[in-house]
Amino acid sequence: GAARRNAALSRAAVVSRRPSPPVHAFFFASAKAAPAGKKLSAKVTKESVIADVSSQFDRWNAALATLDPKKVASLYAQDGVLLPTVSNKVRTSPEEIEDYFTNFLKLKPQGKIDDCNVRLLADDTAINSGVYTFDLVKDGKPAQVQARYSFTYKLIDGEWLIVDHHSSGMPEVKGDDELDLVAKQFDLWNDALQTGDPMKVASMYGPGAVLLPTVSNKVRTTQEEIAEYFENFLKLKPFGTINLSNVRMLATDLAINSGVYTFKLTKDGKESLVQARYSFTYKKFNGTWKIIDHHSSAMPESEEKKLEEVTGLFEKWNAALQTGDPKKVAALYAPSGVLLPTVSNQVRTTPAEIQDYFTAFLKLKPFGKIDNANVRILGNDTAINSGVYTFDVQMDGKPTKVQARYSFTYKKIGGEWLIVDHHSSGMPEKVEQAMQEAEKELAVAA
Repeated sequence: GAARRNAALSRAAVVSRRPSPPVHAFFFASAKAAPAGKKLSAKVTKESVIADVSSQFDRWNAALATLDPKKVASLYAQDGVLLPTVSNKVRTSPEEIEDYFTNFLKLKPQGKIDDCNVRLLADDTAINSGVYTFDLVKDGKPAQVQARYSFTYKLIDGEWLIVDHHSSGMPEVKGDDELDLVAKQFDLWNDALQTGDPMKVASMYGPGAVLLPTVSNKVRTTQEEIAEYFENFLKLKPFGTINLSNVRMLATDLAINSGVYTFKLTKDGKESLVQARYSFTYKKFNGTWKIIDHHSSAMPESEEKKLEEVTGLFEKWNAALQTGDPKKVAALYAPSGVLLPTVSNQVRTTPAEIQDYFTAFLKLKPFGKIDNANVRILGNDTAINSGVYTFDVQMDGKPTKVQARYSFTYKKIGGEWLIVDHHSSGMPEKVEQAMQEAEKELAVAA
């Protein structure tokens, strides 16, 4: 585990056993970090930031070794959230987090990283996810427990604090606890979706089962009707992920799992995410858990509307470019917004510096269009749109097209979405020539 982590840091990149989707495919070059309790330095390398974030696990593990729940809880932000491995309760306050560790520390846990993936999401936000193993003492006997983890950190007053810690059991490891077996029924159902076979999915439902699907008014009450629903739904190539789960035993042969899940769907060649609420009620037939009631309903506060709103922010920014007024463009950036432009090495960190950049850039009469967009909602007031855009510009009096990669990170401030980070970079396979030409033109325009 440590060897793999050190190798990852020496390459100054995120190491993963699988190819990462676009959401993980970027770093914010302006990231600043410092060891806990120290002031931020003006210039730091990406390697040092990754190493610093990675070391936070050792800091957390050392706190576990003190067996003091207050010391462990102090590593979490005031609004930190803990979704622990062996408790259904989501802990959302320092007191609740401390309470969890009061019991967990009785097992004398010591952890080690088996697989580590560190990414920088913003200047002050990072995530480390992977697999860890704990040495525990349970009933006087040593035991080992492996689990998956995600630590999301935020730099607060120069100190990395945990804002979200999600730990979950390994899904392919069969648990003895009946609650674990019930929880794993979702994974079995999701696996059946991946086969693309509606009959295999329908076979997960027991005699007399009822399905109330998300996007159909019809209540399905027979195996045939359930299979017919999935015949259409499976065309979207759904892949489900549990966001929030609450498993309860109602009797020895009756259980319920309700919460929130998100599906990745593919429609017309484009991927999208759809979140919904769910309730699975299970009954055991001849030793096998079967679904007897499945109710899925859309989130009443539409995530889709929020995605549309964030997607439209590029057009608002592009319209500001068309005014030719650098003040109107700069007004779309938050007071603390950061701009890493395509053709300038200078990181712009103030409204005045951002306005200064657009004073020169707007002389090229740019008009942008999105070629590839990936919009994600990171929280109630935070979102990101990254992908590829192309600009029509006037260079040497001639119309020219320039393609680049972009990442806009937005935060809702005072009810308005503002850009808190805008990173634009030339296409790496032909960036050198394009940057040289653009730099010459900007010099002339300035």
